[in-house]
Amino acid sequence: MIKHNSIRFLIAAMLYFATSLTAAWVATPQSFINFVGPAAALVSGLMLIWGMLPVFAVILVSPLLALALNYYFQHDANLTVMIIAVMAIILQGLWTRQLVFRFILYKKWLTSRKHLFFFLLRVGPIASLTSASAVIILSILDNEVTHGSFLYTFTNTWSSSMLVAVFFIPLLLLARNAEQLRLTKRIFVGVTSILGFCAALLLLKTSQQEQQHLRQGVFTYSKMEVERLIVEEIDEVINQINSLSALFKASEEVSLREFTLFSGSIFKEGSSVRALEWAPIVPFAQRQNFEQQATNLFQSDFKIKERSKAGQLIVAEQRSQYAPLFYIYPQLGNHLALGLDVYSNPNNILSMQKVVDSQKIIASGPLTLIQDEFAKPGILFSKAIFSQVTPSELSKVLVSRPTLAGELRLIGFVVAVVKFDDFFEQLAQKKSKQVKFFIQDVSRSEPHILFGKPLVTENRYSQAIEMSVFSRKWQLSIAESQPWFGQPKTWQAWAVLIGGTLGAALFQMLVLMMAAYSSELSVQVDVKTRALILAKENSEEKSLAKSHFLQTLNTELRTPLMAIKAFVEQLKQRGINNKQVTGISHAGENVALLLDTMVDLSNIESGKVTAKQDCFDFYGFLQRTESVIKASNGYDGKSIFFLIDKGVPHYINSDELYIQKLLYALIESAHQLLETPDLRLSIKLHQHKLADASLFFTLSPQNEVIDAPTSPADNEKVHTELNANSTAMAMAIKYSQLLKGDTSLGTLSSGDGVLSASIRVVISSIQQQESQQGLTFDLME
Repeated sequence: MIKHNSIRFLIAAMLYFATSLTAAWVATPQSFINFVGPAAALVSGLMLIWGMLPVFAVILVSPLLALALNYYFQHDANLTVMIIAVMAIILQGLWTRQLVFRFILYKKWLTSRKHLFFFLLRVGPIASLTSASAVIILSILDNEVTHGSFLYTFTNTWSSSMLVAVFFIPLLLLARNAEQLRLTKRIFVGVTSILGFCAALLLLKTSQQEQQHLRQGVFTYSKMEVERLIVEEIDEVINQINSLSALFKASEEVSLREFTLFSGSIFKEGSSVRALEWAPIVPFAQRQNFEQQATNLFQSDFKIKERSKAGQLIVAEQRSQYAPLFYIYPQLGNHLALGLDVYSNPNNILSMQKVVDSQKIIASGPLTLIQDEFAKPGILFSKAIFSQVTPSELSKVLVSRPTLAGELRLIGFVVAVVKFDDFFEQLAQKKSKQVKFFIQDVSRSEPHILFGKPLVTENRYSQAIEMSVFSRKWQLSIAESQPWFGQPKTWQAWAVLIGGTLGAALFQMLVLMMAAYSSELSVQVDVKTRALILAKENSEEKSLAKSHFLQTLNTELRTPLMAIKAFVEQLKQRGINNKQVTGISHAGENVALLLDTMVDLSNIESGKVTAKQDCFDFYGFLQRTESVIKASNGYDGKSIFFLIDKGVPHYINSDELYIQKLLYALIESAHQLLETPDLRLSIKLHQHKLADASLFFTLSPQNEVIDAPTSPADNEKVHTELNANSTAMAMAIKYSQLLKGDTSLGTLSSGDGVLSASIRVVISSIQQQESQQGLTFDLME
């Protein structure tokens, strides 16, 4: 017993583990909870035949299953979610067992179509509501969301659980064969069910793959769109810097008015550029003059400043040269930054020497802008401006042009203060239905957040893209806004899910309905057979009782008849032969004949008498019979005329004795029923096939001329059921039935009656006729 249970436990554990992994692989929507529905249906079937043993298998194997899901499918099956999933599986198994307990106990789930329908309804659609409802809670916990469309997840789990239940549980019960079905029927239902399940699985899997391809396409398009828009926005910033750089390259000296007009023409509404700035190179020797001229220009105290370690603006210390912010557009709101020496920027934020060396636009890391009252981090895009023109000694020139490689001379820096927050916010709102993104500056070991917050990537398509933004590295992390269960589904997805589920369930129901209908027919046949057997037994008992009664009656009556006959013989020997003695003798003979008739009827009904198939001369038989009948009836004033059709053969195979008894009984009955002393007996043969034929005997008054019928009910007469109210008529009916024929009474159009009978005979072959003729000649000799 322990070994038997161990094998069952091992089978249950393996089936549970394999079914769960297969369901997680087949059901593409990225969530490990997809295994709950099929696993619950599987465990329900195992619990129906093995009791609570599969429950222990589920509990012990579930930790291994969680590890396998995490290893092979990267599904983070946490403890809480796994416990709820196992409880839902066990609960559905217990509920299924409770719902169909009587069907299994009394083995009636396949005995009729009605029972089968309610059985499948309970193990499939009703029981599957347990796992489908539990999956809603599991989806919230697994996907870490509290909103979204749960209807598709509910329907999908309900569908998978129902399909596995209606296909697997009947197969499991048929394999157990508690209903004692034939092997061929079980094989047919099993193979058909497996093929139907595979077809439904292929349909649903194909539809699911198509949905996932569409989903992946939407994600890929959204990702590329976000990346493109970000690059376009950065390019727009670069275009403005390049335009402003071209202005300072083209002119020896650019006035504040010219700078303001030109900046206003390239400054676009809604752009991420917060301000455009110009920082000329000022040697230490010209610092005082530069500050004086700037003070006169701006009508305010202008000092070259730098940023302290505490982040405050202080007067710049002595150094060889400065690059103070001299022109700012728009100045309103940004005037606090006037005079800030860009060389004072920390090297980890923006190295000006790197800007000079690269001769390209360089982006800074995120920093807090002085001119931003909201203190949101911004980015500085800087470009060094060089000139090939030889500097003049004009006193008006306030800048020195230190010599670099060749004849290029650094004249200053064009700086764009950029804040992407508004752009990123608008882009996030625009793509909120499709994707969410998170941007970090990862140029250093410690990333700096540019926009958003870390994304939830569980059960979502996600991707991280590294972007090179002018010496900086940005990481764009992008993921679907909603997990698969929360995304809207197309009508095609709903149609395939619902249609495929109902179609597969109906297919399985029809297959099992055929088996149930076959069982119904078998039960009905058994009932009818038992009824026929009982009827036959009752009939045989009645026939035996009747035969026994007739035999007993015959025995009891024979004794007094023999005594009467002996007394009559003694009276005749004494010479007493008057009318009374003769009457007693005739009465005794009639009673003896009646007893013989009763015995004969009893033997025919009980099957003790069978008709022979001997070859004899039918014409000779008719002549002898006619002579005997005429001789016996002549004394009573009755007559009969035999009319033989020319198609009647001379030799036939049948029972001569019972044909003779049939004719005697028919003629006697005809006199009584037709109420005429003069009869005509018409004899005709109807051949069916080969030597098989039917003989028809028709009795009618001699003044009527009719053809012998070709069937017991002729077109010229109305068939009437005979009541065997006379012994002769009863004998005629029995003899006709013994000879495989029938007896009927009809009425001619003239109003006269007609009595007919038919028997089955075989036309004798030539060899039989010759043999019979030779036998006759031998007897004559």
